[in-house]
Amino acid sequence: MRAFRVFSSLLFAGVFAALFAMAASAQERIDRFEVTIEVQKDGDIVVTERLAIISEGEQIRRGIFRDLPRYFESEGAKLSYGYDVVSVTRDGRSEPYETETEDNAYRIRIGDAHVFLEPGAHAYEIRYRVRNQVRYFDNYDEVYWNATGNYWVFPILAARVSVVLPPGARIAAAKAYTGDQGAAGADYTHTGSGSRHVFETTRRLEAGEGLTVAIGFDKGLIDPPSDFDQNWLWWQRNGALAILMASLGALAWFYIRSFDRVGRDPIKGPVFPLYEPPTGFSPAAAHHVYYRGLRGHTALIATLMNLAVKGRIRIDTSKKGVTILERIYEGDDVAGLASEDVTLERSLVSSRRVLDGTYDSVLTGAYESFKGALSRKYGADYFKWNIGYTLAGLALTAGGVVFAASQASMWTTLHTFAVLALAVLNVVFLYLMPAPTPKGQSVRTEIEGFRLYMETAEKLQLNAVEVGSQKLPPMSKQRYEAFLPYAVALGVEKPWTRHFERLLPQVAESYSPGWAGFWAGGGHSLSGLNEALISSISSGVSSALPQSSSSSGSGGGGFSGGGGGGGGGGGW
Repeated sequence: MRAFRVFSSLLFAGVFAALFAMAASAQERIDRFEVTIEVQKDGDIVVTERLAIISEGEQIRRGIFRDLPRYFESEGAKLSYGYDVVSVTRDGRSEPYETETEDNAYRIRIGDAHVFLEPGAHAYEIRYRVRNQVRYFDNYDEVYWNATGNYWVFPILAARVSVVLPPGARIAAAKAYTGDQGAAGADYTHTGSGSRHVFETTRRLEAGEGLTVAIGFDKGLIDPPSDFDQNWLWWQRNGALAILMASLGALAWFYIRSFDRVGRDPIKGPVFPLYEPPTGFSPAAAHHVYYRGLRGHTALIATLMNLAVKGRIRIDTSKKGVTILERIYEGDDVAGLASEDVTLERSLVSSRRVLDGTYDSVLTGAYESFKGALSRKYGADYFKWNIGYTLAGLALTAGGVVFAASQASMWTTLHTFAVLALAVLNVVFLYLMPAPTPKGQSVRTEIEGFRLYMETAEKLQLNAVEVGSQKLPPMSKQRYEAFLPYAVALGVEKPWTRHFERLLPQVAESYSPGWAGFWAGGGHSLSGLNEALISSISSGVSSALPQSSSSSGSGGGGFSGGGGGGGGGGGW
């Protein structure tokens, strides 16, 4: 019985060991990784990789992929490798493959997506050419190549690298490095002399470990870089900056020519103070033409005040920031009103409207109709944005920057300055390219003269200035009220009010507009009252609108993974 137990234990142990050995042997791996590096007279290398792999249908199902690095560092620049895949075979027969790039990986994906491999041993051969991989030093030249790569997901049981130089080579130094990226392991043997040298690992390389070789040889064996190679290297180092500078020159030429064609303002006549606004132009119209569009809610506020001054509506504000707009004119006569004023009155204050800090859809709709009416009436006839030219300039800029970034091997302060110069040029001509039409320039000059009068009326009065044959009109309460909405629309409300206060101090002190009632926060001057009224209306309007939210390796100084080449691979 005891003998039976011993026999059973031994049998169980044997079965367990066999299963363990089978499991170990079933691990997907690279049994042998052989690399031949043929150094060409022109400085290129031809690399042949032979991989004996074991597939178990886990990661290696359809085939393998080989990742090679896309870029290498040289004197601070990130230069691109030039790969040319010559052939790919599996088990001695041509095998389909595709190449793709992602970040720093140039991937050769081997296999057919519709064909699964038979489990077991397979032999792959990948042959490719790499441009300009000889390194030129003062006293020697060198080939420094990460033969296996350090990023395989499978272990490599044995690796062997043969470096074949052109005939007549005299070796200055030969080294190899094993281990993880950055390691300087020496688990290898080196044999050979003259034109052929062989490096072979003395231990298994685990996943993430690799073999890098470096051979230095006397100068004169390899031809110096050709003019084409020199130009290609220059382009890789300086092409991005050259593209940016060319883009800057082209953009400047384009904008200057376009500005001469459509961006220059028509000849502007002299500006004299005018004592009346241009005929038929409301405060909002004057604002829109003078500023080439709308600035904030000023045009809306000026229009509400204009309607109030004309007796169409009444504006009341309270200490709590509530603004009440109430229509007080019951008739249908709109004589003397601009069409944009009528649009606002009919859509906004057809009855009593309370702006109490909450969203008001009626105000929003009315305001949009008001702005649309202004843009249609005082748009293309008065001003050309020439937006097509600025969009073309922005497209040229974006294309140049994107192309330069795609070619950049390094990015320096000069590159940044060039991009900033492009941005500045766009901003400058974004301002310069729009231009008024001759009609717009004429009207704008009149508005500017009227604004000059309201801004400097006090000085004109003191100096008794005459313009042409007309004398400065006398100030009155009615004149002050009639032009106050224009002063607000053109940003000269304060000097216009000061003029009124200085010229008619008693009238100004007792002035109480019948078209508005408001709380001024304790201020008693007319300027303070007007400022409080404008501020209260602006606050009420703003709160009623939608709110936006923000929200050298051969000399012994190398390491595993150094030099050219590298990458890794896996199965798919």
